[in-house]
Amino acid sequence: MDQRAIVLCLAASIGLASCAVSDPTRYYTLGLTPARRAESAPSASPGNTAREAGTVSIGVGPVSMPGYLNRSQILTRTGRDQLELGMFHRWAEPLEDGIVRILAEEIGARVPTERIATFPWRGEVARILDYRVVVGVVRFDGRTGGDVTLDTRWRILGRDGGELAFGRSTVSEAVAGTGYEPMVAAMTRAVMTFGHEIAAEIRAMPLVK
Repeated sequence: MDQRAIVLCLAASIGLASCAVSDPTRYYTLGLTPARRAESAPSASPGNTAREAGTVSIGVGPVSMPGYLNRSQILTRTGRDQLELGMFHRWAEPLEDGIVRILAEEIGARVPTERIATFPWRGEVARILDYRVVVGVVRFDGRTGGDVTLDTRWRILGRDGGELAFGRSTVSEAVAGTGYEPMVAAMTRAVMTFGHEIAAEIRAMPLVK
């Protein structure tokens, strides 16, 4: 075999080898299944006709994140003050976007209303919102095979921007298994539970037009 043929064979072998290598990265997102969405819908309550008619307008966001969560890699807690980066386990979207999305689903289902806007909103939308939910995440991480913790400070603002309610909420959810998928599912449940709390706060408020 001449030198040119050897070079061609080597090039072909390298090409085949590179084709055989696949990207090991897995991408995850906070999710809400149709079954869980149906479970989250509250039953109608008398004396709350404005909300039952879906006339309440709610804005969800912004959600601010601590610096350690501003990354695409999923973090797992390995000790009290230690975290591990999942180099091949990443979020398919910014984590704050997933939190806003799940909160909007839960609040809209439990108030209930279809008039839900997610941050950022523009133009006339800001002027027609009856309530705005602003969230600051303090901690959101967990252990595979352990539990996850969502710790937040939150505020509910009225149409004029005045503060109607504020508080701190800490939600823990058990991780049903090892690996990243059960941990992400537990994180979704934590956000859903937090959404239940915010929806209850809004439902308890008088509707002021």
